[in-house]
Amino acid sequence: MGRRAVKPAAAKPEGGLALHWWRLQRSVGRRWREWRLPRGFERLGTRYGGWWLYAPAVGRNPLLVDCGLGKDISFPAAFLGRFGGRVIGIDPNPEAIEYSRANCPPGMEVRDAALWSQAGGEISFYMPRPLAELPKGADGVSGSLLASHSYAGQEKRTVRTTSLAELLSQAGRDECDVLKLDIEGAEYAVLEALCGDKAIRHARQLLVEFHHHCTDRTLDDTLQAIQRVEASGFRLCHAEDRNAMFLRRDLEHAG
Repeated sequence: MGRRAVKPAAAKPEGGLALHWWRLQRSVGRRWREWRLPRGFERLGTRYGGWWLYAPAVGRNPLLVDCGLGKDISFPAAFLGRFGGRVIGIDPNPEAIEYSRANCPPGMEVRDAALWSQAGGEISFYMPRPLAELPKGADGVSGSLLASHSYAGQEKRTVRTTSLAELLSQAGRDECDVLKLDIEGAEYAVLEALCGDKAIRHARQLLVEFHHHCTDRTLDDTLQAIQRVEASGFRLCHAEDRNAMFLRRDLEHAG
């Protein structure tokens, strides 16, 4: 990373100041923070579907595990265009699966599954409410494993669960270069499990969208999840809206 190492995220306040901290992370200082990011950080994908990552920590023939595809696969497409390698995309919504399979570039496969703490089980996925009943700007494919999600409707489908360990085993890999979690509230349980058994260490970078704004999870739950990930050997390098980008600490000086 040259002479500019990744700096720790600012200390996170507790209690009533937590909401102020998160809003600050999302708002006025965003462009200033992006300007201060060390060389090597890049944003791939559209404004809506794009994510930041640290390019020097992406290895040769990389693997991106992209959980939560929706109808914007600009990030995995840009990842393949930039680095090559392979993408395994995961989504339990039939509409997202159909769209992604019809539009995915070479090197990307799309699986009908839900990332969870354990593989091989079954779990209910709450389909989104009809588009006319959703808030303005909702894409109509953001269902959830959580009934509390504000977009979730009454219709459910049973989906097979998979896990990071299973995906890596099937891919013949010891680790993935990037693990992206945009899983509509399930990220809290998944991260708790991954950090609990240290499986999170099999990801070199971790990208997470937190959903305390539209589920029964709270901002404090999000801050605790961030602290849990950092305690597992990662550093929170950047926050964009509710998206958090973590880098494994042993890779801070990669490149």
